[in-house]
Amino acid sequence: MIELSQARSKRLLAVHGWAGTVLGLALYVVILTGAVVVFAHEIGTWSVSGTKAQQPLAAPMDAKVRELAAQVDPEYLDDLNLFHNAAGHISAFFHTHAARDDGHPMDKGVRFTFDPVTGETLTRQEGFADEFEDPASALDHFLVELHVNLHAPEPWGLYLTGILGFAMLAAAVSGFLLHRHLIKDLFVAPRLSSRLLNARDRHILAGSWGLPFAFVLAFTGAFLSFAGSIGLMTISMVAFGGDQQKLIETIIGTPEAENATPARPADLDAMLRQSAEMSGSAPAFVAITHYGRADARVYAFHLAAEGGLQSQQHVFQGSDGAYLGPKPTIGTKPSAGDAAFTLMGVLHFGTFAGLLSRVIWFSLGLAMCYVTLTGLQLWLRRRADSPLWRRLGRSVPVVGYGLPIALAASGIGYFLALPAGTVLVWTPAGFLIAAGLSIAIGCVLRDETRLCRLYRGLLGAALIALPLLRWLIGGTGWGGLMENGNDIVVLLDLALAAGGLGYLYTALVRRQQPRWSRAERGGERPVAAE
Repeated sequence: MIELSQARSKRLLAVHGWAGTVLGLALYVVILTGAVVVFAHEIGTWSVSGTKAQQPLAAPMDAKVRELAAQVDPEYLDDLNLFHNAAGHISAFFHTHAARDDGHPMDKGVRFTFDPVTGETLTRQEGFADEFEDPASALDHFLVELHVNLHAPEPWGLYLTGILGFAMLAAAVSGFLLHRHLIKDLFVAPRLSSRLLNARDRHILAGSWGLPFAFVLAFTGAFLSFAGSIGLMTISMVAFGGDQQKLIETIIGTPEAENATPARPADLDAMLRQSAEMSGSAPAFVAITHYGRADARVYAFHLAAEGGLQSQQHVFQGSDGAYLGPKPTIGTKPSAGDAAFTLMGVLHFGTFAGLLSRVIWFSLGLAMCYVTLTGLQLWLRRRADSPLWRRLGRSVPVVGYGLPIALAASGIGYFLALPAGTVLVWTPAGFLIAAGLSIAIGCVLRDETRLCRLYRGLLGAALIALPLLRWLIGGTGWGGLMENGNDIVVLLDLALAAGGLGYLYTALVRRQQPRWSRAERGGERPVAAE
């Protein structure tokens, strides 16, 4: 039991309410997209109907990399990155560090995409890194960018999501302090005597169970947003007197003396096999510095194994394949700071226990969406006499339903554009069209009950359309998917269909509760402590 004076409770209530109200809808966008992005890898596999090869970077590719290296300007052999897209195609990005005309630093070079099974070169693109296109990853990339940067220019998107993380942190801490009977609130039974009391009890119940998750999500999200954009700059100023080179040497290590003597690269496949044996899985990303030189280095990065917490990175001598040891993400040797830094991403995306933890993280994310929206409604209902607050209150169902409708529409746009190869245009276009339609409906239809029923119907229809379009356009049925071990695609189809049917049922069949009375709108103070 947390004892607070009446004055302090009022101040904390104001912090709790305003932290959720001022940035509440934007916070809801970040939380919901974050819940979806937990399954970004699976969504990518689903979007290509499970055609992705298992562990693409485990395929032999030494000969292919040598072939491609012979086709690029020697200037671009300074660095080579190897990674794969949602379809399992491998990208080989030969590049050097350059700058745009405005002075903004940006890698520049040639990026090839090839099939790891057949070895066929699929695309060749030359230019700056942010100019390259990858249609196979259009859907999952769009969702990830929406969550991480809100598709705002860098670094402003990271700043905004970081600020929203701090707002969520303030709401979580103040909510915890306002729970005078936290254990009791975990088992509160929603009252049926009043719709307002029922809604408030449900908000308290969901918020009580979600408090630890909200704190973890907010803290790790704010950390990940600001660590690179502001954190490193601050550390360089405070700890190194502004010497950024000293900071880089501390984090990455002192650069070894260069040796530009040409040297035939060692067998890349042998190095990656050795790295996979030490890590328990194929690498997710490979970086090679000074390709074709005596001082070449090969860095193989592995995600945390199923149920593990720590990612791994192994370094090899590129000229003779000698193993040089592990390389932490931060620093030159394993440390508590490196472990804590890695743990931030693991906790934020819930990857510490494989699929099970991500399902739990997704469910808790949806619960936090519910807490955010109901908190906004409770705060605004009490202020419904004000025209300004009334207009803001009307935006809650518009955004609350409009965002998932728009997310589903981005998938619809992706599949409809797949035959024409215009997914990079129509994936975001589908999102924007659906968002605009949702706002227009909210402006035209004044009755809130009918508005919510229409939104639920649209969301249900959009969710059901997604697995149908994947099957009709992707062309892979459940039998073929299960034979190839792509059960996750089937599970996503079933989840989308079940969610769609549930929303259609609430829109067309289930009897709706009566609207809030005027007395309920203004007669009860929506506090978290009684």
